[in-house]
Amino acid sequence: MTEGAYLGVYLTPLAPYLAQPDVTDLYINRPGEIWIERLEQKPERHAAPALTESLLWRLAKQVASLTHQGISREHPLLSARLPDGARIQIIAPPATRGPIAIAIRKHLVADMTLDDYVAQGAFAQTVRGDRANDDDQLASLYEAGDWSAFLRLAVRQRKIILISGGTSTGKTTFLNALLQEVDASERLVLIEDTPEIKLRHDNAIGLVAVRGELGETSVTPDDLLTATLRMRPDRIIVGELRGPEAATFLRAANTGHPGSMSTIHADTPEGAIEQLAMLASPQRPDNDRHSIKGYARGIIDIVVQLARTEARRGVSHVVWHGGGPP
Repeated sequence: MTEGAYLGVYLTPLAPYLAQPDVTDLYINRPGEIWIERLEQKPERHAAPALTESLLWRLAKQVASLTHQGISREHPLLSARLPDGARIQIIAPPATRGPIAIAIRKHLVADMTLDDYVAQGAFAQTVRGDRANDDDQLASLYEAGDWSAFLRLAVRQRKIILISGGTSTGKTTFLNALLQEVDASERLVLIEDTPEIKLRHDNAIGLVAVRGELGETSVTPDDLLTATLRMRPDRIIVGELRGPEAATFLRAANTGHPGSMSTIHADTPEGAIEQLAMLASPQRPDNDRHSIKGYARGIIDIVVQLARTEARRGVSHVVWHGGGPP
């Protein structure tokens, strides 16, 4: 058989979904199941016992062969196009917490008129550009100092949140608490150096940076962030921003991933924005960094500052850049 024929064999468990015209995306987070996303619908989970770990590896290696690339523990990231034009992103161990993860985005260009958008209800919740939708309720909670209710609503309204704190202030613990407020139907991609964030959502994958020991290629958080953009997450969660991935995180959060969250090492909310700007532009002069601070402040909706006093850890400040009182 030709290489294309082998690829068709390995794609057989996916073929019924790939053939459906309203299916836009397919996600394989783990062997034995597949998530599919249809136009204007939430993702659906389906059992797929034929999708064994062995078959997924054979599929990955066949895609690599067809596109003159490699996929292995030494080279765990692969981005390619299938013969029909669909985009495929593959992330393999050790850059994943579990087995191999795959996302396929079909090549679809819908032919729609404005009347079609009206019929689908696309304008049902549209607001004028000078109105902040639902921010009045957030503002009332902010002014009242009802912080748990404010943050719970902020997460559900998909605000971009940065958790700041010094060493041992509980940044990851607080991030885990916020993630419990995310709707169970959302697709999350988590990126960490060391797996600490709890994976509670079914449609979620955890990615892990690789240090490049024992012959393995180094895979940085920035590499994983770039690959994540092709995995179609609703939210991107980065364990801690401490390098060039800060710039990629800001771009991702600002271009289709509202509700993304991360943590950063800083002692004040303003220091968190300063640190974020410095990480995002390490080679820029101070005057350029000032403009990047403004850019970062415009993207990060909320900074939660954690502090530790004596033996107690808690929240010292909550700063809302998106409409709260100064």
